Amino acid sequence: MDRLVYFKRMASDPAALDTVVRGIIVRKIVDELQEICDSEASCGADRYPAVDGLLRTIRASIISISKADDRCWQKIVDELLQLRATMVDLKAGHGGKTSH
Repeated sequence: MDRLVYFKRMASDPAALDTVVRGIIVRKIVDELQEICDSEASCGADRYPAVDGLLRTIRASIISISKADDRCWQKIVDELLQLRATMVDLKAGHGGKTSH
């Protein structure tokens, strides 16, 4: 199963998720975003310093994010998944198709 589908399915009902599971979901998305950035940076210089900074901030805030109300948590996860989709497109060379 595609990870994006898996993440969306897991996050589809935030009211059914406890704080620990919410944190795991956010951490897994952030880990995957970090992997994408790291694989792109393997060519030399850090290609996405703003994304790296954002990921550090999100990691430091995972507990707060996982305790957010359902609507806010869902918006954060949706934005992270959109960022993931954008980064995957950029990695594949389809940067012109992104919405961010």
